[in-house]
Amino acid sequence: MRRGSTPTNTFSVNVDLRDATVFVSYSQDDRVIVEKTGSDLTITDKTVVCALSQEDTLKFHDGRVEIQIRFVTALGAADASNIIATTAERVLKDGVIEYV
Repeated sequence: MRRGSTPTNTFSVNVDLRDATVFVSYSQDDRVIVEKTGSDLTITDKTVVCALSQEDTLKFHDGRVEIQIRFVTALGAADASNIIATTAERVLKDGVIEYV
């Protein structure tokens, strides 16, 4: 992903998470930088969709970003996905840009 962009990440899951509490955490340098949950996510029986804003991606510096999904079901079963690695890439113009 590029800093200042608005990517939508779609994650395939093998557990129906529609009735679970789900967190998608984006970490850099062993610290959670962006976390999405609840209405921030679109969840179906097979996917978790997470959209990031310009403000979200501008919080990252250039380099490795790790992503993980954690959840807990109504029955108290909790689990976490494998950690997914991606890269935040630099941009020449920093900051949020507006459509004029």
